[in-house]
Parts: sequence; C-alpha cells; structure tokens
Amino acid sequence: MKKVIFAFLLLVAASCNKSNHDRNIPSSEAKTGDTNSKNTSATKKELFRKFLTKFSPIGLPYVFRETGDSSADYKGLKKLNKNSIDTLFAKAEFFDETYCLGMLSDTSNFYALVFLQPASEHYPVLATYTKEGKLIGQEDLINGACGSDCGLVECTMTGIIMKDFSILSVDSIRYEYSCDTIGNPVPNSGELIVIRKNGRVQRNGEILMDKEKRTETKINP
Repeated sequence: MKKVIFAFLLLVAASCNKSNHDRNIPSSEAKTGDTNSKNTSATKKELFRKFLTKFSPIGLPYVFRETGDSSADYKGLKKLNKNSIDTLFAKAEFFDETYCLGMLSDTSNFYALVFLQPASEHYPVLATYTKEGKLIGQEDLINGACGSDCGLVECTMTGIIMKDFSILSVDSIRYEYSCDTIGNPVPNSGELIVIRKNGRVQRNGEILMDKEKRTETKINP
C-alpha cells in the first residue's frame, strides 16, 4: 500500500512541475519579445539621430525664392544616399539628386526638415518627423508653375515658413503675350498669373495646406 501511495505522489509532483514549466514559457517569450521591440525602437531612434547630422539648423522665418535667372549653388550641402540609412526616413523620387538643406531649429514636439528635390531647378520640400523618426507629413513649398512658355518674360516662385509655422507659397508668372498654335504672338494678350497657397504646421507636426488659389489679370501694352 505504501508503494502505491508513493507512486501516486510521484505522479502528482511530476504533473505539477510540467504545469509550472508550461506556464513559465509564454512569460519568458513575452519578456524576450518586449526586449526585442525596445531594442529595435532604440536602434531606429539612434539611426534617425545619425540621419539628422546631414542637416544644418535653419532659423525662422525661412524664405526660398527662385527666379530662374541663374542656377543656385548648393556646394557644401549633403545629398541623400539610396545605399544608406537615408532610405529608412527620406521620401524622394530622385533620391540621390536630393539635397539635405536644413532642419528648422524652433521645433519642440517634432523635427522639421527641408529637402531640395530636383526638377528643372531644385525646389524645397518640407518634411516633419516624430522624435523617433516616423514621417508625419511632407509638402512642396512652391507650386512649381514656372516654365519656358512662349511670351513668358518673368516668373518667380516663393516659399516661406513663418515663425509661427504658417506657410505661404506664391508663384508669379508674367506673360508679355500668348502665342497661337504656330508660335506667333497674339496681340493684347499679356497676362499676370499669381498662384497662391497657404498652410500651417500643427503642434503635432502635421502639415495642413489650403487649396491652390489662382488669379489671372490681363496686361495691356
């Protein structure tokens, strides 16, 4: 009888040990998962800090103006590199031809970076990020209306970020005349076109832009 009771107790003890072991496995795995998640987050934050070293501080107000009269000199500015950590954070169609212009210095809850992306001329793009490096929003700072149309005599593109983080984008295009289908000037067809857009960077870093407003004024000789 004693042997039977002893064997029974051994079975009960083995069952309890197995149950405790099974309960401990998920807990251990959860702790490992939490640690890995924290390590990944910390690593990305460190990489983002390294990415930010490409940008020099920019004070507000920031003003960009392009007249198309001469090519700007961007010597000294670093470019994005598609074979580096830059791809984790930057968003650009022509990656290796995009300059890292600077970082707005008056932010507190987010980072605001200005890139110069290529077109006929480089143009500024504002991108905002969380402190951990997650992209919040990205917007062009100019409307990009300038070109080389027939009769065009002057074109200016201006983008401004004010001290209160309001944004103003104005393109001004003046035509001495328009042209017909074979390129001949049309009499009394001079025109001034102004394209305007307003916006603001919110306290959480979100960029909100109004719809584009366009005015056309006839200019007679």
